[in-house]
Amino acid sequence: MRNICVIMVGILFATALPAADPWNINENFAGFAIADADWTINKVFPGTKLIFDGQYSIRRGPGKPSTKDCECEPPPIPDRMLGTIGAHLQWGHDKTGLEYAYFSGTALAYQRNFDPVGARFRPVRDTLEFGNVRGGFDDPLGIDSYAEVNLVRGGRTWGYKLSDQSPWLFTLGIKVSVGYAWADSFDPTYQDVSNPPIGTWVNGTIKRERWGELYIEQGVVNGFTLSSPARGGSVSREAVFRFGYFNQFHRCLTVDLFVEKRSFNFSDPNLVDLYTKSRRTGAEIGCVF
Repeated sequence: MRNICVIMVGILFATALPAADPWNINENFAGFAIADADWTINKVFPGTKLIFDGQYSIRRGPGKPSTKDCECEPPPIPDRMLGTIGAHLQWGHDKTGLEYAYFSGTALAYQRNFDPVGARFRPVRDTLEFGNVRGGFDDPLGIDSYAEVNLVRGGRTWGYKLSDQSPWLFTLGIKVSVGYAWADSFDPTYQDVSNPPIGTWVNGTIKRERWGELYIEQGVVNGFTLSSPARGGSVSREAVFRFGYFNQFHRCLTVDLFVEKRSFNFSDPNLVDLYTKSRRTGAEIGCVF
C-alpha cells in the first residue's frame, strides 16, 4: 500500500505544467481539464482523464524596494509570497481512480515584474524561491512515490516587442533549481533511489493582445552522483515537454489547449535503464485570481 507523507512548503512544478502561466508565481489559479492519455506502462491507463490544477499563496505583499548608488531609475518593488501551495491531480476510469497526484509548497518566494520596452530585448520577470518541497506518485509511469526538496530555485524571463505600441510580445525564460530527491519504482530493481538533482527549464512564448499566446516548454530534473559513476549507484531523471495555446478571456477565465509528454528514467552503471513515458492531449478551463 502506498504511503506518502509530503510536507507542503512551495510552488507547483511536478512532471506536469499548469494551465496558468507556470512562471508567474504571484498568481493564484484553479482549473479542470479533459485529456486523452497514451504511451503508458499498462493498457489499463490510456484513455480519457480528468485533471485538476491549483495554486494558492497564503500570504502576499510587497517586498523591500531595492536601492542603487546612482541616479538611475530603481527596479520595480518585488512581490513577496509566503506559504505557496499547489496540486496536480489526474483521475482515470473506475479501475484506476486517482492515478497521478503531486503536491507542493514553497516557504518563501519573490517575483519582480518589468514592463516590456519596444524594440529592446530585456527582462520582464525575475523569480526566486526558497524552501520548495514536492512529492507524489505517477501510476501511468510506474512511479510508486517521488519526493524532492529544493533549497533554492531561480529564473529570469526576457521579452521583446517590435515597438512600444506593438501588440506582439516574444518571451524566453530560463530556470534552475538545486536540491535532493527520493524515488521508488513499481519495479523492485529500482527501489529507494536517492540522489541530488539539478533542474533546468526553458520556456518560450509568442503573445498577441486579445489573441492569446502559443507557448513551448521543456523541463528536466536530472539526478547525479557525487562519486564516480561506477560507485554512485542508481539515479533518477524526470522530464516534461509541453506545447499549447493559452488565452485569458474576460476577468479570470482562461483556456489552455495542450499536448504534453512526460517521462521518467532510472539508470545505474550496472543495470539496464528503466525508461517510461506518457502523452496527454487535452483542453483546460481555469480561473486566475
